[in-house]
Amino acid sequence: MPAVCTLPSLTVAQPECRQLASGLQVAMLSLPGAAKAAISVRVAVGSHDEPADYPGMAHFLEHLLFLGSSGYAVEQSLMAFVQACGGQVNASTQARHTDYFCEVPADRLDEALARLLDMLVHPLLDEAAQLREREVVHAEFLARGQDPETLVAVALGQALPSGHRFAAFQAGNRHTLAVEQAAFQQALRAFHRRFYQAGQLSLMVVGPQASAELDKLVQRHGAALPGRGHQRQSSPAALLPLSVQQLRMTLPGGAPSLQLGFALEWSAPGADAALDFLQTWLRSEAPGGLLACLREAQLCQGLQVRLVYRYADQAMLLLSFAGVDEAGATEATIVAAVLGWLGFFAAAGQHETLYERYRAIQGQRLHSLQALALARHWQDCLAADWSPGAGLSGAGQAAVAGLLEQMQDARRLLRLFGSTRPAPSWPAPGFALQMEATPPVSAAPCTWAWQLPPANPFLFAAAAATPALGITARVRWVPALATGEGVQATLYWRCWLAERVDAGELQALLRMALRTLAVEAAEVGVVLQLSAEDDGWQLSLQGTAGLLPVVVPPVLAALLDPAPGAWRQGPREARQAAIQAQAEMPFRQLLARLPELFAAPRRECAGLTAQRLHECYRQARFDGLGVGMDPTGQAEIERVFRSVAPLNTPEPPAMGPAGRYWQDAAIDCSEAALLLFCPLPTLDAETEAAWRLLAQCCQGAFYRRLRSELQLGYAVYCGFRQVQAHRGILFAVQSPHASAEQILEHIEAFLQSQGERLGALDDQALALIVAELRRQAPSSPQDLAEQYWQAHLAGLPAAHETAVLQALAMLERPQLLAAHRQLSQVQGSWRVLATAVKPAAGWSSPG
Repeated sequence: MPAVCTLPSLTVAQPECRQLASGLQVAMLSLPGAAKAAISVRVAVGSHDEPADYPGMAHFLEHLLFLGSSGYAVEQSLMAFVQACGGQVNASTQARHTDYFCEVPADRLDEALARLLDMLVHPLLDEAAQLREREVVHAEFLARGQDPETLVAVALGQALPSGHRFAAFQAGNRHTLAVEQAAFQQALRAFHRRFYQAGQLSLMVVGPQASAELDKLVQRHGAALPGRGHQRQSSPAALLPLSVQQLRMTLPGGAPSLQLGFALEWSAPGADAALDFLQTWLRSEAPGGLLACLREAQLCQGLQVRLVYRYADQAMLLLSFAGVDEAGATEATIVAAVLGWLGFFAAAGQHETLYERYRAIQGQRLHSLQALALARHWQDCLAADWSPGAGLSGAGQAAVAGLLEQMQDARRLLRLFGSTRPAPSWPAPGFALQMEATPPVSAAPCTWAWQLPPANPFLFAAAAATPALGITARVRWVPALATGEGVQATLYWRCWLAERVDAGELQALLRMALRTLAVEAAEVGVVLQLSAEDDGWQLSLQGTAGLLPVVVPPVLAALLDPAPGAWRQGPREARQAAIQAQAEMPFRQLLARLPELFAAPRRECAGLTAQRLHECYRQARFDGLGVGMDPTGQAEIERVFRSVAPLNTPEPPAMGPAGRYWQDAAIDCSEAALLLFCPLPTLDAETEAAWRLLAQCCQGAFYRRLRSELQLGYAVYCGFRQVQAHRGILFAVQSPHASAEQILEHIEAFLQSQGERLGALDDQALALIVAELRRQAPSSPQDLAEQYWQAHLAGLPAAHETAVLQALAMLERPQLLAAHRQLSQVQGSWRVLATAVKPAAGWSSPG
């Protein structure tokens, strides 16, 4: 029976907006049934508004606000609170605004909002804490100095006319933040007093609470904020004329790339929606599109589109092409192709169809976003007076034509080639650039068979034959947590291959096979995530339950039988991915390689061919788990398999011998990074409960000790985690000045000090921590699916999580202290992955 895509007609909820008497702008979005709540606060001040004498002050202040306020000490501050309740929190300083945002369990919204607003308007700004935090900012500055995206943005600023603040140094470091000077302290407090007040704040709150309840919440916490009215921000300097239009720079990582920056200006409304509309089609993977044609011609491997600057009536739109050749002719050909595509798109005359598709895409995206992403998205849209669910207004459509005309204007185009060849130093403030101006290169004439993107098969109803996969699957279905329109669901698929293959080759091949489907799925709010190991691959899909039965069959079919184009482009993608991985900060590289701690010794694999992959699939095992699908959807998915059997719990992994094992990641980097993973010594629920509680107790203390007090670096993490099939506690640090061995010494010293601290916890404090941990039970299909899936991979029965929660309820101090002894005395094992060779004594290499 053919599967018919019947896209549900979804109602996109609109925020309720108002201004409080204090001047605070408020937007509230009620999402009945949501498991989490989110807050986004935008402060109308950014790096361009800071005193010129103190570059980085705006970014520095963003850091300082998390270090305690008059209402909440550091231990009770927003950061500690959100970490304790299993949420997420962050901030971002931009040119003309600074965003603070967090996501928490829905019933903790009141407490989170109180802390967030208090930290914004009543920070302590203690000078001793400032000195410590300046070292953290300096460590971040050093790390960002090796980040290609940061360096590209800095380079683009150098091409703007003199006086434009986009060219200024905005990150801050030890030398620009004169904390010890009275003048700096006066300027810092004046800057905060002027801008961090109700007239400058825009608050967005998203949660399952009714609108009236949300309104009471924001009134209670927002009405008393000090308000001095909206502060005028200076107008930006002119974007044109560009001082230079063609540059070559040396980028870390050795991956040649081409960056095309478009300096855009407008005076009419609708530009933000128009920019988003153009970015949607520039990113398209459809045949006949810009990226597909450039890939087919082997001119590039990937394309990223992003706004690197946006304020008032100005923007810098950046197109980043990865996997390009060093030859100047290649650069010129890509530039000509981009201009050719822009001209084709402007003249195509079929935008009405694209406008309607864009409206549907926006509606699906809004409906599928989780609380935090939704809060941040609406914050952007409200600032631009743009309602994304309504599609493009008449003003937006007119702005599209104007932007396309500007993007074809040669005066507005900046070419920046990221090269592997050394370049001379460029006199930029702050970050060190190796860059030089280069003469333009002309491209040979080339004809392109451009096409407008075809209809998204997942977006419009169309009958299609369901592919018969011809494989057997083992599947477990977990019922939905809620019912109603647009219920979200999550699916996991794991393919266990009969023989080992090269994980890099496999991942590159399968990502190429999925690239078009992944973009089409994302347009309807279905997110695909693929990862590969040398024993197979794992795929997750998250989105509206009614759409997953339509998306799953073609996605699995593409993975089982990759198209010829994927085989052609896979090897190049594998090389490009390896180069890009090397450009990541060491901390992130190590996190991505955590599975190596438990991997079998690597050995040479035969090259991956279509025949070999087909043979591997003949003997492969396919496991699936779904949460949130109704019986009809389950049946539709099962129908594509040859047969379906229940997914049973596998055998748990062997614990392995106790000891200390050190693995050198062999990463060439200027900073040291180290991950220490300590697996559970036994697999029973009581031990896991005690170790989870231990991790909860250590999380905030570890962050404060190693990041704030010792200032080892800004990348610091501690938490309970599963690596492959093993559960335990992970410690992770990257430092610009401490060696890997010194990082480990600090971790060991921290663990030794925790025995006394844990023993001194009174019964009430311990009970509160236990209660907080028990409240973190999964409450969304995504979280529940992740819990079930990780338990399956760990060989744990479905009842294990319930047993852990029961054990937590009964847990007392002696069990917590016993867990600490198990950890500190290495009764299980310690496994290190680091950017250095193992010490001369005390550590073994993994067997």
